[in-house]
Amino acid sequence: MLIKKVFFTELVGNASKIFTVLVFILPVTELFKLLDQAASGNIAVATLVTMMIYGTIASFPMILTIACFLSIVITINRYCKDQEFSVWLASGVSPFYWVRQVIIFSLPMVVICLVSTLYITPWATTKSEDYANFLTKQEAAMVIAPGVFKEADNGRQVFYIEHYTLNKGLANRIFIRYQDLDKLYTITANAGKIINHEGMYSIILQDGNRYDISINPTNDDVTAINFKELKATIEQQYTPLQRVGLHINTAKFEELWKDNNGESKAALSWRFSIALMLFVMCIVAVPISIQVGRKQNNLVFIMTPIIYAIYENLILTVDGYISNGTLKSMGYVFIVHGLLLIFAFCLTYIKTYPQGYLKSKNKK
Repeated sequence: MLIKKVFFTELVGNASKIFTVLVFILPVTELFKLLDQAASGNIAVATLVTMMIYGTIASFPMILTIACFLSIVITINRYCKDQEFSVWLASGVSPFYWVRQVIIFSLPMVVICLVSTLYITPWATTKSEDYANFLTKQEAAMVIAPGVFKEADNGRQVFYIEHYTLNKGLANRIFIRYQDLDKLYTITANAGKIINHEGMYSIILQDGNRYDISINPTNDDVTAINFKELKATIEQQYTPLQRVGLHINTAKFEELWKDNNGESKAALSWRFSIALMLFVMCIVAVPISIQVGRKQNNLVFIMTPIIYAIYENLILTVDGYISNGTLKSMGYVFIVHGLLLIFAFCLTYIKTYPQGYLKSKNKK
């Protein structure tokens, strides 16, 4: 009981610290990715903070996996450096005893990770995309900005209003420029009135001038027209964000389960694999962390990311074959999990030498 109490106390403490650090680091990383998209105009700047929060929630399974895995590696490796592990091994405590304790520790985490990856991550991704589209739609409607040149999405319309009264819709010093197939139109007016009819903005210009400029290379005519009143409609375009694989990433578990195509199977197998990877990597962490000597202790932090990278890429490769229809069943991805689990138990057995026993002599 003493071993269990000390081991679980240190595991939970290390996992909490690592989880807290990752929760602070990941939003910053997510923000830099979103800034790149905002700079290219794919998302609205106003959505950055909210999408950063949703992105962090969506990445919760990854944070939990890293926190659990590193907590086991750090805890057991610390025991080995302080020779505590040698004392327990000499007392008859087998490495498989530690595997059993790690399984007990990881099972609740696996359940939390599974629920998160099946329900919370798709929900957060959906909310993030819906919010980004909503803000983009709002920005498309808010084309009236006093003192600022506003350009339509197609680049064929430019508007400028020096002053605008919100209540009465009155405006002055108005500049409008738009283009059709063969002519460029420039309109200026001293005064006008803005009308908002169900989200469609129109401007009634008063006492202004319109210049029609031919953009045909063979014809450079310019026509000037004075008018007392002219009505112009502000063109608005709103195109929702379309991203590759968005439906698969935001689809609910029930939808993927009922769907029988390759993409749905691959997405479903990946969601299950995230939770299984947490379980398998926690077990792999035990024999890898049991090291003796300085060189082996340093190898712990080199081997673990290599094994994780190979493991993850194998899962993604199998999912790719499932997605394109080469493999018909999700069961193939569980073979990869099974093989790595066998590898973990074999490596743990090797760590029992020279004693060679599988079970602890000390049941306490």
